Amino acid sequence: MFVSPKERVLTMNIEKMIYVYLVICVGMILFNIVSAFLSRRRDKRILRVSNGFEDRIRSELIWLETHSAVHSAHKNYLSGKLKRISNMRAFDAALEKKHLENPTLVRKYLYSIGSVFVSLSIEYCKKDSMEAAYFPYIIKKYRILSDRPFDAMIDILFRLLHEPSIYCRENAMQALYTIGDASCIVKALKIIDNENKFYHSKLLTDGLLNFAGNTQRLNAALWETFEDFSREMQITLLNYFRFSSGDHCEDILRLMKDTSQDDELRFACIRYFGKYRYEPAYEYLLLYANSRTDMRWEYAAIASSVLASYPSEKTVEILKSNLYHRNWHIRFNSAQSLERLGLTYLDLIDVLEGHDRYASEILRYHFDVRDMIRAEKEDASIC
Repeated sequence: MFVSPKERVLTMNIEKMIYVYLVICVGMILFNIVSAFLSRRRDKRILRVSNGFEDRIRSELIWLETHSAVHSAHKNYLSGKLKRISNMRAFDAALEKKHLENPTLVRKYLYSIGSVFVSLSIEYCKKDSMEAAYFPYIIKKYRILSDRPFDAMIDILFRLLHEPSIYCRENAMQALYTIGDASCIVKALKIIDNENKFYHSKLLTDGLLNFAGNTQRLNAALWETFEDFSREMQITLLNYFRFSSGDHCEDILRLMKDTSQDDELRFACIRYFGKYRYEPAYEYLLLYANSRTDMRWEYAAIASSVLASYPSEKTVEILKSNLYHRNWHIRFNSAQSLERLGLTYLDLIDVLEGHDRYASEILRYHFDVRDMIRAEKEDASIC
């Protein structure tokens, strides 16, 4: 059969591509084999080193049962060994086992070797970001700073907040939360705010909720310095207040009423009053929920959701009118609030059987979901 030169060249090119593909596949297989071998070897080494640490820790714990401090030789040993990240991981594994067995005695042990962590903080601050991030993780995990905060170590944590790595900054913040000092948290938040590096708001909100100290003191310190923060950080703080305390209604109402404030900030204020019912805010929530105003549609959407916490005839009236709005979010939130208020099909028969198909469908959807959840709970209780 005659094969043209063009077809012959095409066939040769295809064969070359197949060979290249086979070489790549073989390379990937070899890489995975080598990686698995090295990983297994590394894990065996860590296990061996961890067992050694466990023996030494066990001896010191026995000593601490009758004495007030560990041997100085043990602290010198740790200061030298724990400079390597692999040894720190092994030490972590060994310490975790002993902590599960006797947490009280391990707390005494950690208190006794506090100076070791001070020296190690300087060493780890010099490492690359991934290794440096592991040190504050250990500080947070074992709450090294909760008993007696070391100023030198705290300064290192503040320094890590300037790192571009989110792992460094988040682990440093988690370690700072364990101190329980409100002034430290305020300072840390200002550092993060001034750095202008991305830091997800939810990480900060969840972290503040885990603050180990007096929450009232923290809240007071945050309110005192609230105006010093950027708009984004202020919104984060408002979200934190929404989940932490209902003691700030008066201040947050003042912010919500201030038309000179940023819209996103006022949205956060509106959401706060969905969590904590505050009668002086009710008239403003009705105003924002009124979709016929010239304000941005988000005001009506968010306020319609919040009004579920304020049952009244006025609330039902404005939520029913919002069911006919062209914006899907306003309709959805209004229908959801009417369902949460406990209204039935008969209460809203005029909407369900009305001429507006969109209003009827969104309302039927929420009622059907409520009935389905109720039926599932009844079936579960029977079982």
